[in-house]
Amino acid sequence: MSTAFVIVRDNVDQPLVARSYARDKTMGRPSLSEAFARVGRDREKTGDSKDVLGRTTYVFSDDSILLMIGQTAELEAGCKVANETKPWINFIEADSGKSLQLRYARIQVHPVSKQTDTLIALGATLPDSSKDGWHECKGWPMFSKYVTTADKTLQENVQSLPGWIREIKENDGKKWIDA
Repeated sequence: MSTAFVIVRDNVDQPLVARSYARDKTMGRPSLSEAFARVGRDREKTGDSKDVLGRTTYVFSDDSILLMIGQTAELEAGCKVANETKPWINFIEADSGKSLQLRYARIQVHPVSKQTDTLIALGATLPDSSKDGWHECKGWPMFSKYVTTADKTLQENVQSLPGWIREIKENDGKKWIDA
């Protein structure tokens, strides 16, 4: 299966429910820009959406959740495409400037090959973490107003989505949910 992205406003307390939204053929999209376009959110920010360096910030409502699913390399590639290809998505933030939260689940999607996908939820209001459900990234800052799709190291004090995707695989790579 390939990577899928979707923005939802529904309750995603259970990772397998969130997975079904992302994998739904009418909802899930193959790119971040298509996921934002599906909900009618396009480079929206108060005033001009581009900063002086020409970077673009995509904003989604505080009650929305961005879901991303795929293997680590595929998710990183999806971020790279969003960062380097028109329409650029260099930063993602919540509408009111609330802090973003990140939760994830590792799901074994193929019993024979043992393929395990990472499901990521990004938003201002997310479900609590639990042993068998959503996990919280250790070290995710309490006050993160935005993330970048640029591939930065986590030590640069920039919340890099590709960096956190790798962090999930490196520090919690085992699966704990069977699809």
